[in-house]
Amino acid sequence: MRAWVVPLLVLAPACGEAAAPGGLPPLAVQDALGGGDVAGFARAEAAPQLEFPRDHGAHPAFRTEWWYLTGNLDAANGRRFGVQLVFFRQALAAAAPARPARLAARELVLAHAAVTDVDGRRFHHAERLARAAAGLGEVVGPAAGEPFRVVCADWSMRAMPDGDGFLPLELRAGDAAFAFALRVEPGKPLVLQGERGLSRKSAEPGNASIYYSMTRLPLAGTVEVGGERHDVRGLGWLDREWSTSALGPDQVGWDWFSLQLDDGSELMWYQLRRRDGSVDPWSRGSLIGADGSVTPLAAADLTAAPTGVWTAPDGRARYPAGFRLASRTPAFDLVVEPLLADQELHVVVRYWEGAVAVRGTRAGRPVQGRGYLELTGYTLPR
Repeated sequence: MRAWVVPLLVLAPACGEAAAPGGLPPLAVQDALGGGDVAGFARAEAAPQLEFPRDHGAHPAFRTEWWYLTGNLDAANGRRFGVQLVFFRQALAAAAPARPARLAARELVLAHAAVTDVDGRRFHHAERLARAAAGLGEVVGPAAGEPFRVVCADWSMRAMPDGDGFLPLELRAGDAAFAFALRVEPGKPLVLQGERGLSRKSAEPGNASIYYSMTRLPLAGTVEVGGERHDVRGLGWLDREWSTSALGPDQVGWDWFSLQLDDGSELMWYQLRRRDGSVDPWSRGSLIGADGSVTPLAAADLTAAPTGVWTAPDGRARYPAGFRLASRTPAFDLVVEPLLADQELHVVVRYWEGAVAVRGTRAGRPVQGRGYLELTGYTLPR
């Protein structure tokens, strides 16, 4: 469940680290997703007819799109890491600018990268922003007949020449405190989320995304922290969504889970939260079996109850410190615990996203696992 529509980005610089302009505080998720003019953009209103590898690439008729990779990794010496790399394509207007200036751009490319150094007890993150012009930022292929790539300043996600135009992928990102270079191999078949790829967020037509996931992808490469380079291997999760939608007036944020269990199954769940604190009935998810079979989940099928509270050091946000996820049919009871309490990203839209451990039962049998958790809409008013 991803949907970063960030109006203030039009004021950001041409290339480099993004920041709220003029010293302004980060946007609340409701500020970023509270609507806006959608005239001229396509809307997600019906189940799509997807074709791959074409649809791994950009969909410029829609306002917002993202390529979102998270993963848990182990070094040869046993050290554990979490990684996150996401690229957002954000349209500024429905039509290309009329002026011929070299830096004139209809779109921006925004990226977040993070490393959770579990055993070093440190969380590192950074942000990049570039205009989709003059080679500063771009999304290319495979519809154009080229291998896929998305570039934002010095970060990139690129299809390798020995693949199908999308997988395997090469990921490269870094900042002063961290860097990683990873190869993402093909894994389990992709999963169409929602109604054959149409993920509705409310009853309003068009308030939806086109959404699919690749839930178990082998990862290998290097992670650098503290001046040390570690050879790593692990499993990743890739989410793809595009839309021209926004949160409804009563939807203030979400809790999103991507969990990989040791029985070969995966669980995706996004819990939309309403202003009064209740769970929105349009919360949705899926349980993917080891054989690739998909069981859809609706709000009535699952409870996701917080197990504690973590408050940011500056006191500006308060998040759940873990969750218990429970369902009778299909039967599971899982405890989700962050590997570090503080995995909060201080970026244009402030949010918490980090590596988690999972333990509990599925169909009455003990299971463990790893995954990622995203928490938005928890920033406190001043």
